[in-house]
Amino acid sequence: MIDLDYKNLSRYVSSYLGSLQSYSVDIDGQECKYLAGGEGETIVFIHGIGGSKVLWRSFMQSYVGRYRVIAIDVPGLCVDVPFKNKKHSFRELSRWLALFLEKIQVHNVHLVAHCVGCCVASNYASLYPQKVTSVALLNHLDVISEKAMNIDVYMVEVMDSIINKGGETKWDEFMVGLFYSPLRFPLFLKKYRERYLVKNRDHLESLFVEIRRQFPLVMGYWRKIECPVLTVNSSHDFFSSIEFYNSLKTNIPSGQHVILENCGHVSFLEKNEEVLAAHSVFLRQL
Repeated sequence: MIDLDYKNLSRYVSSYLGSLQSYSVDIDGQECKYLAGGEGETIVFIHGIGGSKVLWRSFMQSYVGRYRVIAIDVPGLCVDVPFKNKKHSFRELSRWLALFLEKIQVHNVHLVAHCVGCCVASNYASLYPQKVTSVALLNHLDVISEKAMNIDVYMVEVMDSIINKGGETKWDEFMVGLFYSPLRFPLFLKKYRERYLVKNRDHLESLFVEIRRQFPLVMGYWRKIECPVLTVNSSHDFFSSIEFYNSLKTNIPSGQHVILENCGHVSFLEKNEEVLAAHSVFLRQL
């Protein structure tokens, strides 16, 4: 187990004792749940595929004294929340985000996104430039490499290997992609993930296919972003290579770009303090 396991776990558990509260609103006839707390300028947190609002808890708690913080369950990307009768396109999800922010009367935001959520944040910032003060893209999913064009095939292989209970190698490979020093998951959590994948396999497969088809559009979003941009990538991110990090620097030349050493895909959990420091400096410079 990595040295920071206990520290990160303690930080996450303590976030449940903080001032974050759960809320819900109706968007297009569907309940939308979100976490919120604090006062001031608003930071909105957007998770990736298979994530949820609760992953941001400890990260959000660090901002409560200075900002209003909001984390949402993005329909479709949060597998337990369907995107009813709509395609999982980045444009549709951006429209949904616009409706959500209008509903809770937030008119200008700082966006913080992870993985596929970065595609949604980039599209939203390109469509609604007057409503976005800054964008932070954490471990943006690679959308240009050959590996990216086959991400749906790889993820289906991982899911099926775990479901068939013969996939310890694939599971370990996947965990190394998520964390530079993989966490030790107890057996009951692995069993839970197996049941989760069995239940949601077909949805996840179709979602990865749908998302992958939109990758050629994403570079166009970056070029239309008018606000300051921060990108954070990791040295050992299976889903976002150093080559992709360099392409972000090329295509967002006015952005600030950070690379974290000895870190995997979920940087805001594995290197919580470093990501907070980079983002805090970025916000102060605006």
